[in-house]
Amino acid sequence: MRQKPTLAERLSSIDVALVPSDTLLHALGVMERYRVWLLPVVGEAGCLVGLITRSHVLGAWKVDPLLPVSLVMMACGS
Repeated sequence: MRQKPTLAERLSSIDVALVPSDTLLHALGVMERYRVWLLPVVGEAGCLVGLITRSHVLGAWKVDPLLPVSLVMMACGS
């Protein structure tokens, strides 16, 4: 029986990423276009700074779909 892929394996198969200033509207569009529910958010140097899920986007959508993803993403490291 094949094991489920790890989060790292899933992220490595995604060829698209967001930057912290991208809007929730843009994030949802990318998720729909690539049929994914999770996207990495990368900083200026291309390093992972966070993750955003479809649930994060939809939860904050009611507030303002033009909010930057940096306000609702799960930050990585500190």
